[in-house]
Amino acid sequence: MLTVDEIVARVLAYNPEADLDLLARAYRFAEVAHIDQRRRSGEPYFTHPLAVVETLLGLELDIPTLCAALLHDTVEDTPTSLNELAHAFGEEVTTLVDGVTKVELLAEATPSERRASNLRKIVEAMVGDLRVALIKVADRLHNMRTLGVMRPEKQARIAAETRDIYLPIAMGLGLGSIYPELAELSYAILHQEEYDEIRACFDYAHERVRERGESFVAELKEKLAPRFPETRIDYRPCLAHEVARIHRTLGEPIERVAHILRVTVAPPHDDDCYPVLGLVHALRHPVLGRFKDYIATPRSNHYRALHTRLRGIRGCTIRVRILSESMDQVAQRGVTCRWSYKRGADERPADFARRMHWLHELQEAQMATLTSDEFLEMARDTLAADRIHPVTPRGDVLNLPRGATLLDFACAIHTDLAYHCAGGRVDGRRVGRDHILATGDLVEVLTDEQVTPAPSWLTHVRTPHARRLLREQLRARKRERTIAIGSDRLRSALGMHDATGKDLAAHPEAQAAARRLGIANVETLLARLGSGRLSIKRLIAAIGEEVAGEGAPPACILLGEANSRLYHLAHCCRPLAGDDVIAFLSQRDGIIVHRRACHHAVRRAVDVEEVVPVQWQSETALGGRVGVVVEMRNEPGALAAVCGRIGEYGGNILRSRTLGVGRRFGSAHFDIEVRNLNHLHHLLDALRTETVVVSAERV
Repeated sequence: MLTVDEIVARVLAYNPEADLDLLARAYRFAEVAHIDQRRRSGEPYFTHPLAVVETLLGLELDIPTLCAALLHDTVEDTPTSLNELAHAFGEEVTTLVDGVTKVELLAEATPSERRASNLRKIVEAMVGDLRVALIKVADRLHNMRTLGVMRPEKQARIAAETRDIYLPIAMGLGLGSIYPELAELSYAILHQEEYDEIRACFDYAHERVRERGESFVAELKEKLAPRFPETRIDYRPCLAHEVARIHRTLGEPIERVAHILRVTVAPPHDDDCYPVLGLVHALRHPVLGRFKDYIATPRSNHYRALHTRLRGIRGCTIRVRILSESMDQVAQRGVTCRWSYKRGADERPADFARRMHWLHELQEAQMATLTSDEFLEMARDTLAADRIHPVTPRGDVLNLPRGATLLDFACAIHTDLAYHCAGGRVDGRRVGRDHILATGDLVEVLTDEQVTPAPSWLTHVRTPHARRLLREQLRARKRERTIAIGSDRLRSALGMHDATGKDLAAHPEAQAAARRLGIANVETLLARLGSGRLSIKRLIAAIGEEVAGEGAPPACILLGEANSRLYHLAHCCRPLAGDDVIAFLSQRDGIIVHRRACHHAVRRAVDVEEVVPVQWQSETALGGRVGVVVEMRNEPGALAAVCGRIGEYGGNILRSRTLGVGRRFGSAHFDIEVRNLNHLHHLLDALRTETVVVSAERV
C-alpha cells in the first residue's frame, strides 16, 4: 500500500506549494474510517482509495481532488456524514465527495435505465466540476482490475456499464493513460471467447512484432538523427480490444491484425511534427487514404497528433503516430493538462468544462426527450473519438460526430438555416438534407422560406442539438396549427366571421369563457378547442345561453352518428359556405371538411370508411381565407391594378407572392379574406375584367 510519505513525495514532485497537512489528515481519516472493512478479495478496504489516489497522482491532480479520492467511500460505506467532512476538510473537498457519492444512488430499474441514470448524474456532476468524473474513472479502473472475485453475471454487468459509461467519459476527457486498460479489461469480460482466441495468437505474433519493432526503430532513429536527435521513439503491439475493433471494421483476419506494429514518434517541439512525417514517409511507403491530421483538426478531447500507416516488411502494417512531447502529455493526461497546480490554477476546472464542446452536447442530450437506450447511443456518438470537420463557405471548421448530416451542419450554424433547409451543396455538388458529411467537405446550406421542418427530419440528424431544435420547432408549429383550428371552430360556432385570431384573444365572451372554465388565457382555450380536449358544447355552455343564442348557427351540419364530433375546415383548399364539400374522419384532428375538387380529397375519397356526410346549413353564413392565382401582363402598374381591384371589391389581401415572371406575362398568388362564396365569385369576375389580367382562378 502507498504510505502517506510516498504520496507526499510524489505530490511535491509536481506541486511544491501543495497543502500537505490537509492531505495527511485525509489519509489518516480514511484509514481509520475503513479500519475494520475488507474487500471481497480479503484485502483491507483502504487499499481501494489508495489505488484511486495512485492513478490520480499520475494525472498530477490537486490536493482537494486527492483528498476527495481518499474519502470518496466514507459517506457511502461508513457512518461518516457530509457535515463531518465539511467541518474537517472544508467545502471544496466535501462537494467533490458528495458528487461522487450521488452518482451511485440509483433506483431499481433495468440495466439500460441504470446505466443511463448513472451517466446523466455523472454529466450533471461534470458540469459543476470535472474532477468528479476523474475520481469516478480512477475508481472504476481499480474496480475493474479486481473484478475477478465477483460472480460472472455481476462481472458482465459491471463490464457493460464500464463500456457504456466510463469508456466514453475517459475518451471524452482524453485520458490516454487510463482508457486502453479500461477498454481491455471490459472487452476481456464481455467477449471472453474472442479475447482468448486473440490472446492465443499473441505468443507468436508479439515475438514477430518485437523483432520488427526493434528493426524499424533502429532505421527510424538513424533517419531522424541528423535533424531531430532528441526524438523519442516507442513501439508496442496491438491490444486485444484493438485487434477486435480492426478485425470487425476492416474484416482482416485476426492473425494478421495481431502482427500490426504501433509506433509513437515524439519530437521535442510542435513544429517538428510535419518535417518528421516527411522523413517517416521517405523511409517507408505510406498506405494511401490512411493519413489523419489531428493537429490541424484536433479531436473533441483536444488530442493532437499525425496518424499514418506504412507498408512494412513482408506485408505487415506499421501504424505510426507523430506528436510532440507536449502533445503526448495531453494525449496521456487529457484535460488535466489544461490547468496547472504547480503555480496555481491557470484555468479552473469549472471554467474549462464550459468550453468543452462534447460536454455541452451531452447536456443537450439530457434536455432532449430520449429513452434510456437513445440517450446511451447519443452519448456514445457524442464522445466517439472519430469526429468530422466540415468547412463553411467562410472557412470556419465545425466539429461534428461521424455520421452527421447536412441538417446537423445547418442546425450547428443557425436556426434559420435549420428551419428552412432545402438541401445544400457539398464541394459544389447538390445534395439533400440527409447527406452524410466528411472531414474537409466545403458545405453550403440552401434555404427556402416555403420549406419548414417535418417529423421525418428527425431521422436525418445525429446530434442532440439538432434533435432538440427540430423538436421545439415541431411542437411550436403543432401548437400554431391547433390554435388556428380552435379559432376556426370558435368563429364558426359563434358567428364571429370577421374576427382574426388576435381579435379573439381580446373578445370579452372568449375571455369570460376561459375564466369560467379555469383556463389561463384565450390562447390556451383555443389550443384545447383545436386539439379536441374542449368541446364546442362545453364552450358555448361556459359563454352562456343568451350569448350563444345571439351568434349565427354553425355553417355546417354533420349528418348521421358523427354530428356530435368536432370538425374544422381544411387549410389546403379552404372551403366556403356553398362549396361542394366532402368530409373525412381523422383520428388526430377530428372531422376535416374539404372541397370535393381538392386533390387531397380526391386521393382520400377511395376509402369509403373515412367519408363523413356533410352539408351546408347556410350558404351565406361563412366567409374566410381563399387562395387566388392571377396571371397578368408584364407591364408597369399591373400588380398595383390587381391589388386595387381586389380592395375595390372588398377583398382583404392577407398575403401575396410572385410565382414567376416572364418576358410578356407573370403570375402571382394572393391569400384573400372574403365574406362568402358569392363575394368571391364577384371578386373573380371583377379581376377578369381588368385589362392587365389574363386569368384569375381560385386554388
